[in-house]
Amino acid sequence: MIEGARALLRRPVVRFLLVGGSNTLVTGALVSVLSLWLPGWLAFTIAFALGIGYSTALMGRWVFGGGTRRQSLLFALAYVVIFAVGQGLILIFHAVGLPPWANGLTVLVTAPLSFVAGRLIFTRSAVNSQT
Repeated sequence: MIEGARALLRRPVVRFLLVGGSNTLVTGALVSVLSLWLPGWLAFTIAFALGIGYSTALMGRWVFGGGTRRQSLLFALAYVVIFAVGQGLILIFHAVGLPPWANGLTVLVTAPLSFVAGRLIFTRSAVNSQT
């Protein structure tokens, strides 16, 4: 059983699901809870900043098996774009009258975007460095 778990953890997609999934659950819950007391944009900003640190620290090194400083910087910059998408969603949610806790649903869009960004940034550079 332990060997089976180790074999699974060798796969980047499984490691991403662990890191990305835990980040998504925690930041989504944090946005929902903070939105009960703070404006949605501020709740999202706080949770997102914490999520960037967590993801950047683990994504390149543990998930994709590498990660230079340049790649980590590119990944953090990609998160700026993803952040803007999330803020846009918060504005839309507010405009259509959704309750504050619904702000946590932004992770349903931002999480897949972060996976795509990580995959493109970390694996592209790994492939380029092998050729």
